[in-house]
Amino acid sequence: MRPLKRFRSFNILATLYFNFKMLKFKQALKLPFIFNHKIRFENISGKIILKNKKISRGIVKIGARGSDMFPHSATVIDLKGTVVIDGNLDIGHGCLIRVDKKGVLSFGNNVTVGAQSKIFCVNKIVFKNQIDISWECQVFDTNFHYLRNRIDNSIEEMIGEIEIGSYNWLGNRITVMKNTKTPKNFTVASNSLCNKSYLNLPSFSIIGGYPAKLIGSNKERVFEKLEGFSK
Repeated sequence: MRPLKRFRSFNILATLYFNFKMLKFKQALKLPFIFNHKIRFENISGKIILKNKKISRGIVKIGARGSDMFPHSATVIDLKGTVVIDGNLDIGHGCLIRVDKKGVLSFGNNVTVGAQSKIFCVNKIVFKNQIDISWECQVFDTNFHYLRNRIDNSIEEMIGEIEIGSYNWLGNRITVMKNTKTPKNFTVASNSLCNKSYLNLPSFSIIGGYPAKLIGSNKERVFEKLEGFSK
């Protein structure tokens, strides 16, 4: 984003309000949270924990990424539970982040959440380090409702946990449901449904489909920019 355009998109009121509302005064002065474009705070009665002692301005950016693709979207924050952040975090334009009272949503270092994505945390969602989530993804640790087995009358558990391993890349329009766990160095293809543990698969695997299954191996997501490389 160009400097002038970045300045115009800067939401100073949301930035000041959130930092001084949610953080200790000395932390808030450094403005670690920077908000851009239209922001709607549904509820911010929860708690923010910044684990990294080196707090600086803009380590958490919210609402800027993807604004050219989805220019008319508002970013919605509904925080009743706890959010733990341990490094740089970039949440895209038009995202919905919702954490219920008992929910704990954790981000490691260098996590990017693409525009128009949704994260609903009722129980526990963990994103480890160096994770790139593309646009229009959704991550839910709950089914939002109960299901009854008509044969034995048992009720399926409605909530679970999610853990996304370090160096993971999630393509666009992926749905991640409760009980999903992925290993380190892992790729999920676009338009897939993840709904179980994939820890039995080796690193550098690719899964895809609805529901997702192994479709490739020995593939690595390149996070750094490769100058002059094209095919």
